[in-house]
Amino acid sequence: MKNKRKQEALNEFKLRRLIKKAIQLKERKRRKAEAEKLLEEKKLRTIVQHLIQEGDIDADGEPAPYASTAVNALADAFNQVLPVLKAGLRKLSRPEERASYRAHVLEKFTSVFQNFEGLDANALVGESDVEEGEESGLKITLDDDDRIMPSDGKEDARFTAKEKKPEEQLEDDFETFKITDENPTGARMAFETINDSNIEQVMADKRRLLFDPEDKEEYKDYALYNVDLWLLTYEKELADALGQEPAFTETEMQKPAGAQVSAAAAGSEPLEPSMSEEGGTAFDVPELADSEGEGPMEEDLETIFME
Repeated sequence: MKNKRKQEALNEFKLRRLIKKAIQLKERKRRKAEAEKLLEEKKLRTIVQHLIQEGDIDADGEPAPYASTAVNALADAFNQVLPVLKAGLRKLSRPEERASYRAHVLEKFTSVFQNFEGLDANALVGESDVEEGEESGLKITLDDDDRIMPSDGKEDARFTAKEKKPEEQLEDDFETFKITDENPTGARMAFETINDSNIEQVMADKRRLLFDPEDKEEYKDYALYNVDLWLLTYEKELADALGQEPAFTETEMQKPAGAQVSAAAAGSEPLEPSMSEEGGTAFDVPELADSEGEGPMEEDLETIFME
């Protein structure tokens, strides 16, 4: 009889302890849910405030233009350029491939602007009938600089280079494009991404709007820096999604004088600041781990007292 009463007392103690833990668990879950709700409301308010303060929307619903004509032209070009560059980068899963992709893209954009400026030496770009890479007449390579060619051109074919097949020309162009010691896969992706797109034409078309040499220089400086900056932004997003360390973490192109790097492009998250940074109350979301280390009992309680 004594043992029976003892067992009943023990069972009653265990039951009370179980009920107490259930109540504690429910309370912790309630406090956690409340804290998460407050946190989401805080984030939403921050986003709305950011949109109100930074949006600067005109009455007609269009975003306000930049203060610079050159930068406005570049912003229009980026509508078509950035999605293409981003798509190419996202096809590469290895950091070394993406680092090579970025190096080749930056090298190509630098070369494109050098070509633009070369055309400017003879005529304002856009006013010349000669497009980039276009040559007038046949290219004749003489075996001797002192050879005199007949003026009627009947012998020109003898010294005219044979036209290459498209695939052969493509490979020659790639060999010229690729950078020694850079990952070849990233190089090829950058080559095909740009070669199969209208990026060069878009950049030329928007530059054609600019006649002031200072505007052209500003267009170039902001284009080179921002292509680098946006690739950096896309790389951080992609590396995070793949669970990798970013292939590159800093820009290489020179920052234009007076340019401001947005917090989003620099890698921070302005739309989701911490509570302490905003001067509000920081919420500590409660953990559900049992202080006495009896995890299995809490799992049972969650099943019993499931909402």
